[in-house]
Amino acid sequence: MRMKVTRTAAAILLTGLAAMPFASCIKGEHDDYEAWREQNDAYLASLNTTEYELVVPDWAPQNSVYIKWHNDRSLTADSLVAMSNSTLDIKYELFDIEGNRLGDSYMSKDSVYQSRPNQNVVGMWIAMTTMHVGDSATLIIPYPSGYGAQVRGDIKPYTNLIYNVKIKGIKALEKPLN
Repeated sequence: MRMKVTRTAAAILLTGLAAMPFASCIKGEHDDYEAWREQNDAYLASLNTTEYELVVPDWAPQNSVYIKWHNDRSLTADSLVAMSNSTLDIKYELFDIEGNRLGDSYMSKDSVYQSRPNQNVVGMWIAMTTMHVGDSATLIIPYPSGYGAQVRGDIKPYTNLIYNVKIKGIKALEKPLN
């Protein structure tokens, strides 16, 4: 039985064959981080959920952050909580799951990082709008709520972000739009 191959079918076949070397390059780059991704997934799976509170906001139900509180929250319950566009002063240290330091606020003026929640990765945005002024916590931001599959400086793709954070103050508390 003889098969008839049209010019269009031949062009599609040749295009597919020509693209194969590029596809293998892309796959190869992705494979470099597959073990790291699996290690980060295993880290989250082994997390002690009695020690950490899982926070999933209504406005971003596909994102989450784990929070371990270091202070008595009843003492800060009446303190301010930031809106998404408020300006906060925070102190932080950032690590990966192996304990490698990825950043901190200590190079900033007065060792304070000043930012709005909506100018950060979604996981930090969630935490900054959950915490009260005076709260201190360890945050574990799963990589989908962090940088995902992106490389960001020293931060590899699929890196769960571990922050030690203290909310020092809110410089400008914005009011919601009516």
